[in-house]
Amino acid sequence: MFARKKVVLIPKTHLYYIWIALIFAILLLSGCSGFSGAPDKPRHPAPEAVQGTIDLRDWDFAGAGIVPLSGEWDFYWDRLLGPEEAAPLSAGGAGREWIPLPRSWNGYRPAGQAQALSGSGSATFHLRVLLDTRSGVLALELPVVRTAFKLWVNGKQLAQAGTVGASADTAKPGYRPQIVYFPQEGVTALDIVLQVSNFDHRLGGVWRELRLGEAGQLSAGHNRHLALEMSLGGGFFLMGCYHFVLFLFRIRERASLYFGLFCLIAALRALFIGQEAIYQLFPGIPWQAGLRMEYICFYSSLPIGVLFFRSLYPHELGQRTVRVIQWFGCLCLVTVVLLPSRIYTWTLLAYQVLIVLIGLILLGSLIKARFRQRDRAAFALIGYIVFTTTIFADIAQLNGWISAGGYSSFGFFFLILMTSLIISMKSFKAFAAVESLSFQLRELNMGLEQRIRERTSELEKSNRRLEKMNEDLGRLETSRRHLLSNISHDLGTPMTLIQGYVEALIDQVVTDPKQQHNYLRLILNRINGLNRLIADLFQLSKLEARQIHFSMRAMPIGEFVDYYGERYGLEVKNAGIGFRLDASILPRMEPPDAAVIIDLDRIDQVLTNIVYNATKHTPKDGLIRLQFVLDSTTMMVRVHDNGEGIDPEDLPYIFDRFYKKSKSRNTSEGGSGLGLAIAKEIIDFHGGRIWAESRVGQGACLSFALPLHNVQPAPGDGVRA
Repeated sequence: MFARKKVVLIPKTHLYYIWIALIFAILLLSGCSGFSGAPDKPRHPAPEAVQGTIDLRDWDFAGAGIVPLSGEWDFYWDRLLGPEEAAPLSAGGAGREWIPLPRSWNGYRPAGQAQALSGSGSATFHLRVLLDTRSGVLALELPVVRTAFKLWVNGKQLAQAGTVGASADTAKPGYRPQIVYFPQEGVTALDIVLQVSNFDHRLGGVWRELRLGEAGQLSAGHNRHLALEMSLGGGFFLMGCYHFVLFLFRIRERASLYFGLFCLIAALRALFIGQEAIYQLFPGIPWQAGLRMEYICFYSSLPIGVLFFRSLYPHELGQRTVRVIQWFGCLCLVTVVLLPSRIYTWTLLAYQVLIVLIGLILLGSLIKARFRQRDRAAFALIGYIVFTTTIFADIAQLNGWISAGGYSSFGFFFLILMTSLIISMKSFKAFAAVESLSFQLRELNMGLEQRIRERTSELEKSNRRLEKMNEDLGRLETSRRHLLSNISHDLGTPMTLIQGYVEALIDQVVTDPKQQHNYLRLILNRINGLNRLIADLFQLSKLEARQIHFSMRAMPIGEFVDYYGERYGLEVKNAGIGFRLDASILPRMEPPDAAVIIDLDRIDQVLTNIVYNATKHTPKDGLIRLQFVLDSTTMMVRVHDNGEGIDPEDLPYIFDRFYKKSKSRNTSEGGSGLGLAIAKEIIDFHGGRIWAESRVGQGACLSFALPLHNVQPAPGDGVRA
C-alpha cells in the first residue's frame, strides 16, 4: 500500500499576495545596487586598470556616468610611500607588483614571500588615471578602508582617516567615508597614492572600490544613498517603537516585544553599514566604540530574531535550539565587550557559520509551519528567504568573496514588511474576534434581557399561581378548622338530646306507647336536622374552599328580572304575607348589552334563603318587597320586610355561621343556621357583595349586588372555582 500524500491547498488570495511579495523581492534584489552601499553602475562597460594604469581618455563622464577605479593597482607591501616615491617606482618598473581592487589583502601572497598576508600590516597603493583635457571638476568617492588611510592626488593630500603607521604602536584606526573634489581642467593624468595600515581588524585593505566622476553627479548619488539609508534606519526605529508600545498595551503578546527590539537593533546597525552614516553625522565617534556597537547589534539580533520566530511558531522551533543560540550569542557579546578588536573580530567567522546553520533550521521550521497550515506562515517564509539571501550576500562581501554588498538592510526591510503584515493580520484577527465577541455579548445581553423578562413573567405567573394555591390552602385550612369546630360544637347539642331520648326509652322512663311514639318522632326530627346541618356544613366548606362547580352564563338585565321576579311571589302569598315586585326603574337605566354573569341555581339559592328568612320574621298580613336597582356598574337586588327587625349589635354578624344571638336570622326555626353564610360565599364567588340594613320594629332589608358586564348573552361553560 502506498501512503497518500497530503496535499496542501493554498487559497487564491494567498497566491495573489505571494506573487506580489515575489515581484517585490525581485525588484528589490535587481535594483538595490542603486540604492544600497553598492556603487551606481555605469551606463556603459567601464575600463579597468591594467598594471597600475587606467585609461579614461575616451570616457564621457557626463554621458556614461561614474566609473569605478577597479582593476590592477600598484601594490607595495609593508612600505608606506609618499607621492614623490611611488610615482618614480611605478614609472621605472623595478620591483613593481599589482593587486586587484577592491579586495582585502588577506590571503594575498606578494612576490618573494612564502606565506600569504594576514590582516595586519601596512601598504601603499598607486594608480595612474589618464584623462581627457576637456574634463571639468571631478570628484573621488572614498569608501571605508580598514582601518586607516591617507590619500594624495597629483602630489596633494586630499583625505585622511585615522593615523597610518607601520606598526600597531604608531597606527591609529579611524573610519571616514568621504568625497574629495579637485579641478581637472587641462590635466591629462591623475596620480593617486593611497597609504593603508591595519592592526585592529582581522581584515585589512580596500574593501570597496573607489569611484571617479563629475562632482555634482557623484555628490548627488552619495547623498541619495545616505538619505535612503537614514530613511531605512528611521523606518526601523519607528516600527520598533510602534511594536514596543503594542507590547506595553498587551504584555502577554511577546511577539511584539521581540519584533520591536529587533527593529530597534536593526535601526541602530543601519547607521554602521553601507555608507556608514554614523561616521558622517558624528565624525568624533571613536573607532573602537563604533565597531563594538556594530558587532553588538549584529550578535544580539540573531537571538532576538529567533525568539520572535518561536513566539510565532512555537511548535516548529524547539526550545533547546533557542537556548543554544542565546548562549552562543551571549558568549560572542562578552568577547566583544571584554576583548580588543583584533581578537573579537575573528569571532565573526564562527558566528557566520552559526547564522548559516540557524538560517537553515529556521527555513526548515518555516517550511514545516507552512505545510502545517500555521497562521500566515507563507508570508514569513517569503520574507525570511529574501532576508537570508541579502544576509549571505553581505557575509560574502565582508569576507571579500564578492564586491557588492550592503543589501541586508533592504532585505530586512522586506522581512519587516512581511512580519508587520503577519502581526497586523494577527492584531486584526484579535480585534475582529473582540468585535465579534462584543457583538455576541450584546446579542447575548439582549437575549438575556428578553429571557429575564420572559423568566420574570413566568416567575410572576408562578408566583400568582403559588399565591392562589396558598390562598386556596388557607381557605381549605380555615374551612377545615371551621368544619371541625362546627362538628364538635354545633353537632354536640342535637346528639346530646338524641342520647337523652334514647336513654329514656331504654330505661323505660317513658312507658306510655303514645309518649314513646312522640319521643321517637323527636329523635327522627333531630336526625333529619343533623342531616340538613351536615349537608349545609359540607356545602359551606366547599364554597369556602372554592371546590363547588359553578355553571356561569351571561344573562341580560331584563331576563334576570323576569326570571327571579316571578319565582317567589306565590310562596310568600301562600304564607299569608303580601308580596310586591319593584323593577320600574329598569327601562330607563338599563344600558345596551348590559348583563350579569351568574350561576342561575346558586343565585336562586341565595334569594330563596333571603326570602325564606324574611318570611319567617314577617307577621301575617305583612309585606315583603323584592326590588331590583341598577346603576352604572352593578345590579342590586334588595329584599324588604316589615317584621320586628334586627338589633344593631347583631347586624355585623348575621352572615357568620351559627351566630347564636336569639334574634339572629341564622337560627330560625327549621333552619341550619348556615343559610346566610352560604349566601355570602355564593355572592363572593360572583364578585359581588351582600349586606343587611335594619331598624328595630320597622323591619329589615337584605341586599346583594352583582357586577355588570358588556357582553352578548350566551351560555357559558362551567368553571371550577
